[in-house]
Amino acid sequence: MRRNLSRRNFLKSVGVGAAAAGLAPYAPLIGSTPRKAAAQDNASYRMAFIQFMPHTVPAAWSTGIEEVLTTQANISYELLDGQGRPDVQIGLMENLINQGVNAIFLQPVDSVALGPSIAAARDAGIPVITLNIDAVEPHAVHVEMNHYFGAVAIGQAMGELMGGSGKVAILNAPPGIIIRDQRTNGFLEGLAQFPDIQVVADQSAEWDRRRAQEVLAAMLAADPEITGVYGVNDSMALGAVDVAKSNGVLENMVIFGNDGEIAALESIEAGELTGTQYTDVFQQGRFAASIAASLIRGGVAAGAVTRQGRVLMPYTIVTADNVGTIQPNQRW
Repeated sequence: MRRNLSRRNFLKSVGVGAAAAGLAPYAPLIGSTPRKAAAQDNASYRMAFIQFMPHTVPAAWSTGIEEVLTTQANISYELLDGQGRPDVQIGLMENLINQGVNAIFLQPVDSVALGPSIAAARDAGIPVITLNIDAVEPHAVHVEMNHYFGAVAIGQAMGELMGGSGKVAILNAPPGIIIRDQRTNGFLEGLAQFPDIQVVADQSAEWDRRRAQEVLAAMLAADPEITGVYGVNDSMALGAVDVAKSNGVLENMVIFGNDGEIAALESIEAGELTGTQYTDVFQQGRFAASIAASLIRGGVAAGAVTRQGRVLMPYTIVTADNVGTIQPNQRW
């Protein structure tokens, strides 16, 4: 193997081999339940990812998943659209279970509503790996950035950049999703270090840039003294940038997003968005795929996983000071 092989190509080339190392810290998850016989090398496998809805984040996960799985000719993979609706995801889960797929990647629309479907998959021997949005029903593995502590760091950074005083609005996610609470409560904890900063508005903008424009415009009409905005994802934060620019107040605003998508990084470089929490979403997908491949090719039955694994990806709070450190091949 060439010494200058890139990290991305390394993960692609070693495939399941890398997965064995990636899964090693989670070996205690495998209980005493007997395993299925080890899978034969000439067997064929099928995996599917049910995304929340089409968006840059699940698209990047899917790219990372494909980079690992397509190096293995006997594993087929497909991406399915959950359309932002729990009932659609439940129907897709039922179809995949009936078809006997070998592994399911899932970004649940509702962390509770998808529980029975996850349990049904487990009972059918199909491991479920969730991406970024966890579910209340235990499953094989959850892969995510550290939502809570990353949001704490965002709150601290925003408080410092606001000079320790002012009014803040939160453009939030819809209720029913675990990361809404993680990203909100973490942010509030970080901001609590600044008693002269007041959160005056907190409303769902449904993960959407255009909806965020409408919500923030109404918030500013009600309270023009808002000078800080936290978008629980980058799309909503970029909607806030749009409103601040159109109102001529961008220079007076501190606006943070969350996720680190390429449009947010470019906005930071342009001097518009103040900052975001960045994680390498391609890597999330690669690790998820490697773990799934290890489980199914190692013959590990879903029921043998007695304690849900959790993989926390590293994050960086990105502002104008360090955005240049995110390399082109890390931008999604």
